[in-house]
Amino acid sequence: MNDQLLFRPWGVVDPAFWAGAVAEDAPAPAASSAAAGGAPAVSKGVAEHLAAIQATAATDLVRANGLAEELDAKTTSAHGERHIETVRVREVRAYLALLSGHHETAVAWYLHVVRLHADLHGPEHAETVLAVRRAYSMWRTLPMLDAVRLAEGLIDTFAELQGAGAEAERRVREHLGQLQQTSDGPLAAPRAP
Repeated sequence: MNDQLLFRPWGVVDPAFWAGAVAEDAPAPAASSAAAGGAPAVSKGVAEHLAAIQATAATDLVRANGLAEELDAKTTSAHGERHIETVRVREVRAYLALLSGHHETAVAWYLHVVRLHADLHGPEHAETVLAVRRAYSMWRTLPMLDAVRLAEGLIDTFAELQGAGAEAERRVREHLGQLQQTSDGPLAAPRAP
C-alpha cells in the first residue's frame, strides 16, 4: 500500500471538524458508532466557539489563534487537560499553528494531541490512530528542512505509543530517507532505532 491510502490527508476542515461530530443537545450516538470510531461530541457552547474560530481563521489567523487560546484556557479550566473538549480545542490550535506557518509549534501541538488521545482512549483506539495519521500527514506537508529537523519528535512519540518499528514510525523513517536522498546537501538525521 502507498502512503496515500493509509495516511491520506484528513480531509476538508468543515464545521463537523471544528464543532465535533454532534452537539450536546443531539441524541447520544449508538454504542456501535462509537466503537466504529465515531468522534466523541463536544458541548453546544464549545461547538459554537469552534465555529467562530473557523470563521475568523478564514480572514484573520492571528485573531483565530487568540480565540483558540482563550477557548483552550476555558475548557482546560472547566474540564482539565484529559477531556475530549480540551483535546478538540488543541487539535484546532495545532491546525491553526500549521496554517500560520509555525511548523515547530504545529508539530508540538499535533504530538501533544496524539498523547492526549492515547491517554484518554489507549494507543490502539481509532481516535488515537487518527491523531497519529493527522500528525504524520501534517509532517509530510512541511518544507524539507523543517520536516527533517522535526522528524525525531514524531519518531520518538510514535515509538513510545506504538512500539519501536510500528508502521507510523517506519513511514516517518522511510519518508525521511527519501527527503535526505533528494536533498542537495547533508541533512541531519534522527538517531537510528
